[in-house]
Formats: sequence, structure tokens, C-alpha cells
Amino acid sequence: MIRNKILIVDDEPNVCNFLSEFLDYKGFESTITLSGKEALNQLESEDFDLVLLDLIMPEMNGFEVLERINQMDNKVPVIILTGVRDQNVANDSMEMGAVDFISKPIDLDRLEQSIIVNIKNLK
Repeated sequence: MIRNKILIVDDEPNVCNFLSEFLDYKGFESTITLSGKEALNQLESEDFDLVLLDLIMPEMNGFEVLERINQMDNKVPVIILTGVRDQNVANDSMEMGAVDFISKPIDLDRLEQSIIVNIKNLK
């Protein structure tokens, strides 16, 4: 059975590890990156079915990463996961091409449903 691959991008290792364990439990394969630059390098060298992206990160923020992902040949759906609870930020994310915006603390049921819907939309 082929497992869908999800890239986790968050500068907080605890968040990454928690999400990775959750995704593994739900039958997905995940890769953790702790920076936008690391995520972009990973996306250039490997194919992913979906990206979970934090907005507030040092060096390169999530908006910059999202913009770079949109410029890639192999566009991948991006779900924004962030502690920012601002409707304008959510709207901006969606206008930039994110497929969903989920505030932290993360509702895991909502996250799972969003992942399933957006991976199915790929096929």
C-alpha cells in the first residue's frame, strides 16, 4: 500500500513531532523540516502529496515559502497551520494559493478531513 507523503514545515520541533506521530497513526508518511529554506530544498528533491506550513518562522516566513511553492513546476497543495488568528491573514493565505487555513491549537479531526479532501483533489 502506497502511503501519501506529507511535508511538515514548522520551526517548533515539538509541533513537528506531534504532527508526524499523528500522521503516522493515520496512515500517512511524513517528513519534518524546521525552516522554509529546508522545506524548499526538500520539495525540490522529493515529491510530496501535501504540505503543512506554519506562517511565523525565522529567516523565511510561511508566505514566502508559499509563494516559492506556487512558482514550482510540481505545485503541491498547502495547508496553513498557524497560531495567528486573524481572518485577514487567513484570506491572504487562501488568495496566495493555500487550500486551507487551520489555527493552532490544531483541531486534529478538521486537519485530517482537510488532508483527505485535498489529497483526493490531486488524483
